[in-house]
Amino acid sequence: METILITGSTSSIGEELAISLSKRYRIILSGRDSSKLSKLKSQMYGENHLIWVCDFVKDNIGMSLLEFLNEFKIKPAHFLHVGGDFSISPIRLQKKEKTIETFHINVFSAVEIVSVLSKKEFKKELKNIVFFSSISALRGKSGYAVYSAAKSSLIGLTKSLAVELNPIKVNCFVLGAIITKATENILSDKEEILNSHIPLGLGKANALNDWTSFLLDKNNWMTGQELIIDGGATIL
Repeated sequence: METILITGSTSSIGEELAISLSKRYRIILSGRDSSKLSKLKSQMYGENHLIWVCDFVKDNIGMSLLEFLNEFKIKPAHFLHVGGDFSISPIRLQKKEKTIETFHINVFSAVEIVSVLSKKEFKKELKNIVFFSSISALRGKSGYAVYSAAKSSLIGLTKSLAVELNPIKVNCFVLGAIITKATENILSDKEEILNSHIPLGLGKANALNDWTSFLLDKNNWMTGQELIIDGGATIL
């Protein structure tokens, strides 16, 4: 059975993916809250799933992951970087510390994890890397500057890593407005307006399940691509 490492496992999208994919894969759940990860693990199919607790702001991510993989003698076949920090603020109020934190969680963590997985002892087993970006990286919006910059970085990583790590496939989802635990406070009072302006309306947390399964299929002939999944928002 192949193994998938999923960061941001306790996010709404991460939870949906972990439960859905646990039917066919062994899942490594990653996050900083061990109690939430344990609760999610109990809801998944199968019993051979693992938990990697790591704080992407405070911990040495690369060292922590390397020790974890060596301890359990695991070589992941797929890496899904769902983890991210969704916070918005006018640029005049943006603090350096918060900017660094946003990049740590969204970007630096991805770089450190891929750095480990691309080492000789793991690279032969690795088949797919999937980043989760946002249409904020493509369309400007007030208050989203730092968040957009971080998510844009993932698109850049996708392009170059697809070349550098070939034949490992590296692709990136560019997500539109999805109702999650992190966004419901922002989107809930605008739900009616957004549903009327987005052709397919607001997305749900399970919107990526089928798309992710497609990307993990060993037969698809695609790498270095950004897939816009936004209910049609960017066509308007």
